[in-house]
Order: sequence, then structure tokens, then C-alpha cells
Amino acid sequence: MRNITAKGIRKSFGGRTVLAGTGFALSEGQRLALVGENGSGKSTLLKILCKKLKPDGGELFGLENGCAYIAQDFSGKDDETPYQFLARRVKKIHSAFTLLEKSGFETGKGQKRLGEIMCGDLSGGEKKKLEIVAGLAAGTLFIALDEPENHLDYQTIEWLTNNLAKFHGGIVFVSHDQYLIDRLASTILELEDGTITVYSMKYEDYLAEKERQIAGETRQWIMEKKTITRLRETVEMMKMRAKRNSDTAATYQQTKRRLREMEERHGAKPNADPEKPKVSLGSVAQKKGKLIASIEHLNFSYGSNPIFEDTTVDLRFGEKVVLFGPNGSGKSTLIELLTGSLISQSGIARIGVNVRWQLMTQDHLAGIDAEKSAIEVFQSVMEWPEHRCRAALAKYGIKVDSAIHPLRTLSGGQQARFKLALTFNQNPEFLILDEPTNHVDPSTWEAIVEAVRGYSGTVLTVTHDRLFIDAIAEKLWVIENRKIGVELGNLSDYLGQGR
Repeated sequence: MRNITAKGIRKSFGGRTVLAGTGFALSEGQRLALVGENGSGKSTLLKILCKKLKPDGGELFGLENGCAYIAQDFSGKDDETPYQFLARRVKKIHSAFTLLEKSGFETGKGQKRLGEIMCGDLSGGEKKKLEIVAGLAAGTLFIALDEPENHLDYQTIEWLTNNLAKFHGGIVFVSHDQYLIDRLASTILELEDGTITVYSMKYEDYLAEKERQIAGETRQWIMEKKTITRLRETVEMMKMRAKRNSDTAATYQQTKRRLREMEERHGAKPNADPEKPKVSLGSVAQKKGKLIASIEHLNFSYGSNPIFEDTTVDLRFGEKVVLFGPNGSGKSTLIELLTGSLISQSGIARIGVNVRWQLMTQDHLAGIDAEKSAIEVFQSVMEWPEHRCRAALAKYGIKVDSAIHPLRTLSGGQQARFKLALTFNQNPEFLILDEPTNHVDPSTWEAIVEAVRGYSGTVLTVTHDRLFIDAIAEKLWVIENRKIGVELGNLSDYLGQGR
């Protein structure tokens, strides 16, 4: 049986150690889920495995079998066509076209769209499908996927899961989608403090095992604390005796050293839950009934491809709405129309007068100099003193050692946390979120949900995250047949109607 083996892999960025001599083996037929907190080095390890990044040290064996890399973000060029992108990546181009059509990608009559449209004009979901198909059709024995669920609607995630389940080679993947992990993974690789711990079990069993470990560590911590308390009392008594009797001085010093060593290694009490970012949205003045955004008889097309036809809908203050529809249906296009990045052929799409709004785009660093650090960008935008910026970033899990490095060196999850901090701290009354849960770990996901639920302003969100929609949506704007229909309730309510 062929495999890929990584041994003693080390990697640092700007003096910050990400991988500290870690390794694992991936064999044919295996399905490995790589888990860990944002910034722990998951993407770095996958890139090294696929020869997209050179390690500082360690060894890799079996790479002659090939390992295709499916990146978090689109790796193509905006000024090339889907045909040109796939032609660079795969040998059997027609097999790739077949896969692309089965994913739900609109290839056009006679597949002409693949050679006509530019990749820069595709939706986030369409770009993701291209990236995935290029990996699946690469003809390698191994595949590494970095958060493949991002930007995909639930039908496409189901298609992807079924294709990966039938793949005969080995798969290692990073995901925050528990459904995907549960369906695929037979083994969990936990990356923490630069090293990997292997759990040969399903994800549900892994979570239970982690709870047992934490419970055991907590019991050990409590026992150590009691021992430390007793030793402190003993040292105090021996200190008094040592002053009166020099024969006990040596024993006193030995006991004192033992106490100091136990105190140094004792540390904080283990916590079963990872540190959750303190994501918050400030309260805004109540403006019940105020028109926040309006769409009236909207018509918009990309060339001869109509996206919206005579559609009308409006958004009022305090509403929390999810814009829902399949990949390529026009969700991101509608946001660009509302915010003025695109102009409609006829009709209206606009944000209300004197409405303070903020947009969090799918590309977290869009319009931002990625060579600058989080601190530099935050100070420039917020015009706050450095200590206040550091404190604000720390609440979102961007610690000092990450905040001073160029944004491009941060993980996708850390970049997402940074953009959340920048967006939320500007205190908007209208918040537009385009795939806000992409790249974020479970603790950040929970924090975003709590923040949006407690926010008194207006929210319009584009997301394919089913749990997130159910958690925050009060209303759906459903794109269907180039119009927007309004459905009260969340996604479960909508699908429960037999949709």
C-alpha cells in the first residue's frame, strides 16, 4: 500500500514557530481530518505536503505518488477563463468538464461559457467549484483539501462529500463543517503547539475523548493544588523550626525547592472549552421602521446572462435577513448592486439615506494592504492609540505576536477574525456580511452568532452555513427564477415546507 509520510516537519514565519517537528502518515483509502485552532498551522502543513511550501526542516516520503492541493481560496487568475485554468491544472480536460457540470456549475450551451467568461466574473461558489474539480481531476493518488466547504451551497457540499467518499486514494482535509468531518473522517489529526496527536476514531468519539482528557487533567490539577497548599503550610512550619534548629535547615530548603517546582508547572486550571473571542457589536439608536435598503423593479445582466428581472424587496431597521440561493444565483451581485460596486441596467438597488453601513467581504483582505500588520491597519482606520487597538484585536483572538506581523502571513481564520474586529468596531447600524463564517473555528463561530443575535441594528447576510442561518435568521430572501422572494423564519422552516 502506497503512502505519504511526513517526519519532523518544522516551519517558522518571522521568528514565530508554527510547526515544531511534527509528522503523520497518509495511506491509500484513508480519510484524515486535520483539526486545530485558527493559526495553529493546518494550512501550512497541507501546503508543505503538496510541495507548495518548503519546510525549514524534516523529511517527506512518497511524494512521487502526487498530492493535489485544493486551496482555501481560488488559485487561478481573474483574467483567464475557466477553460484556461483547468487546462493548466489537469490532463484529462473533458473529465474535468463532466465533473464541473455535475457540481452544478453552469457551463453554457456546448460548454461555451467555460471559454468565454473570465474567472474574475465568477461567483465565489463557482470559483470554489473550479478549484475543487481541478484537484479531483488531477489524477493524483492523494488529495489535500483546505476548508473545501467555504462558499459552497448545501447541494454542492453533498456532491463533494459523495465524490470524496468514492475516491480510492488517500485524503487529508481541514474543515470546520462537522457534517463533512462526520461523513468522511476515519482518523482525526489534532495540531496543537506545532505537533500532531493522532486519534484513530470518528470525530464524535474524538470530541468525547477530549472531554475525558480535560476531566482527567482537571482532577489532576485539583489534586496538585491540594498538595501545593499542604506543602506551603509545611514550608512555613519548617521555616520556623529551621531558625531554632540548624539540623532541619537542609530539609527545609529541599521542601521549599519542591514547592517552587510544583508551583511553576501547575499552571492555570484546564478548561474544556477553547478561549472564545469576545466578539461584540455596539448598540445603535432604535429607528424602528426606517428604510435601510430598497430594491425596486431591479434588472441586471452580465452580458446576455440575466441575473435579476423586475424584482422588488425592501429591508427595514432591526431585521436580520439571510440572502439564500444556489451558487451563481446572484447573491454577491446583489450586495455589489446595493453598495454601488455595480450599476443596474434598470430599476433601483440602494442603501437608505444617512445609513451607517459596513461590508465584510468574502475576501477578508480586499482593499487592504496585506503587507501591513493588523495593528497598523487598525490604527489607520480607527484612529485609536496603539494600546486600544491591541486590546480590541486581542478580544478577537489576535494576540500581540500575530498583530505585529504582515496580514498576508496570518492564517485564513486569523484574517477572518481581524476583519470581524475591524468591521464590528466601526459600530455600523447596517451590517452586510458575505460568508462571515468561512475559515473560522467553532469558538469564533459561536461568538459571531452571539454578537449578531444581540445586535440591535440591521443585518443582511450571505451564507451557506445551515447552522448559522438557523441561529440568526428571522427572514430569508430567496433568489429563485431571477427574482427575490421573502420567506419568514429560518432555513429549517423554509426547507420544512418541502422545498
